[in-house]
Amino acid sequence: MPKSKGSRRAAKAEPRGKAHAARARATAHDLDSIYESLHYREFKILLKAEDFDPGGLEVEVRDYWKLARRVAGQLLIHVRRSKTENEPRLRDVVFLDTPKFDLYRKGYMLRVRTPYEGAAPGKAYELTLKFRGPDIALAAHMDLAPGKDLPGRTKFKEELLLVSAQLGGMRSIFSHTCQIKGMTRPLGKSLGDLTRIFPHLGTLGLRAGTKLAPASPVPVQEVLYELGELGFRGAKTAKVNMAVWRNPKTKKVLIGEFAYETHFRHYGRLHAVPKLRSERLYRILQRETGAWVELANTKTSLYYGLSGKAIGHDE
Repeated sequence: MPKSKGSRRAAKAEPRGKAHAARARATAHDLDSIYESLHYREFKILLKAEDFDPGGLEVEVRDYWKLARRVAGQLLIHVRRSKTENEPRLRDVVFLDTPKFDLYRKGYMLRVRTPYEGAAPGKAYELTLKFRGPDIALAAHMDLAPGKDLPGRTKFKEELLLVSAQLGGMRSIFSHTCQIKGMTRPLGKSLGDLTRIFPHLGTLGLRAGTKLAPASPVPVQEVLYELGELGFRGAKTAKVNMAVWRNPKTKKVLIGEFAYETHFRHYGRLHAVPKLRSERLYRILQRETGAWVELANTKTSLYYGLSGKAIGHDE
């Protein structure tokens, strides 16, 4: 007896259904593998510039750190204070980009940080290429490895950021970075010059002769305080710091940021208690220090905003 049209359609539909289920399983497996390659979660809280006294940054930093320790104690999170918590390190910070901000529009950040030696920037600098965005798979598969014989360190992490709607919120973006420390040679002024350091830049469809320059005319000096550590069971100790960005010439504060980063071996095996406590600390600390908090921003977007140009990218 011949099959009806309905049964023929059902027979044809079955393989498609199986194929779809197989693809879904493969996708889920791939996603699990990607998360297993993630070993860091960094929580960031931006702080308003007006809450820092240019002449006494250490007072505000000390006060905020005291509030953070109190909230951590309420959540049974162990706190270890650094012996050098009141001894900041200085670094000049510059983001390089094309005149049209082609790198930042595509989700890339090319950053130069120069540590100070005494009262002035030293000769050695740290060069970082970062890709950041909400798509974990896209971020994970970025190959940002440095050129031959360059000692770069790559890092893939989840960054927990504020939301614009309210205090106590949390959103994730994922970053893949390659960082090269101790560089001393001149960088050059074109994309081609940097492509020899980070070959991935040559895959972005931009001309090698495209000029690169600081994305903002305003100089930025970072005052970095290494505050201590937070202890979360089931994860390695989280390092805590606060960075204050200011104009080194005028000493005007541009933004502050309190951050802590958890480190672990296996994302899928994260114990519920430390994961919950690290996230709860982030949410409660926002509410407890709400008068300080700057919503809906990142330090990078603020830097680009100093240019006065339309950014064309929303972090």
